Amino acid sequence: MNQERWLLTGGAGYIGAHIADEFIRAGKSVVIYDSLYQGLESRIQYLRTEHNINIPLIKADIRDYNEFEGVIQKYKIDGIVHTAALKAVGESMEKSGQYFEVNLTATNELIDIAKRNGVIKFIFSSTAAVYGSPDSMEPCREDGPKAPISPYGDSKYQAESKITAFINTPGNFGTSLRFFNVVGAAAPELLDNSVENLVPIVLGKLSKGEAPEIFGTDYPTPDGTCIRDYVDVRDIARAHLAAADARTKLPATINIGTGRGASVREIINLVLAATNKADTKVIESPRRAGDPAFLCADVALAKSAMGFTPQYSLEASIKSLFYRI
Repeated sequence: MNQERWLLTGGAGYIGAHIADEFIRAGKSVVIYDSLYQGLESRIQYLRTEHNINIPLIKADIRDYNEFEGVIQKYKIDGIVHTAALKAVGESMEKSGQYFEVNLTATNELIDIAKRNGVIKFIFSSTAAVYGSPDSMEPCREDGPKAPISPYGDSKYQAESKITAFINTPGNFGTSLRFFNVVGAAAPELLDNSVENLVPIVLGKLSKGEAPEIFGTDYPTPDGTCIRDYVDVRDIARAHLAAADARTKLPATINIGTGRGASVREIINLVLAATNKADTKVIESPRRAGDPAFLCADVALAKSAMGFTPQYSLEASIKSLFYRI
């Protein structure tokens, strides 16, 4: 039986490399397509060593459409997982044109190339940013209000419609997975190097002897700080595998989270405890514009449509940043 071959855009990134790891463990063949703008070649080298296999790495921009099409044809790709994107919310406010070019226009082109070459599976890594800054203290449902407040969230939301049109074509499969706040790591070699996510920010502060910072302590939450849904990156990878292995049509969009919220203060305290710095002073600053008090996933659809439930606790996710569990 031939191995199913998947092309992973952004596969050298934090999330993409974990998806590659999960797919390989499930017996799939993967080809990595990454410009290395944010991705790290060392992650792919780790996976090659860990699994003792050759993993092709094509160093190219997703906007190089001729190269992308050539890779699909050369490797006879069966399915695509599209994680490559620009994802810094703040930066997107300043470079909106670039964000729409990469996250929306390029995604549309990749879909057209996939269709032209007979690729029938396409999984899109989307984001909870499509929900914007909801006023509700209830978990976000896939069919609930969408009001992205940044070009990042808007570009992802608009790209979802192209994915939906693709999977609505008879014979095609796929979905857009909207994941919430990602944390954890399968190995030290796959750690998140982002300066956008809370846990790496806190670790970066601590490494420089600086105090972590909380923006807003007067929200209508139990401890006054924002609540978010933190999902382990290994569960994100498992969700992509579940979508790839689905034998029936999936809903167009599916939330991937835990359905449980943790406050910013709770996360910082967990990190401080894990680093034996529980006595570290935390700076409390005013709210930042656009930060909702509560943003968590309704995860019922992921379970009913794909049989997916997260495996890793928040504590296990935090601990995984320091040693294997």
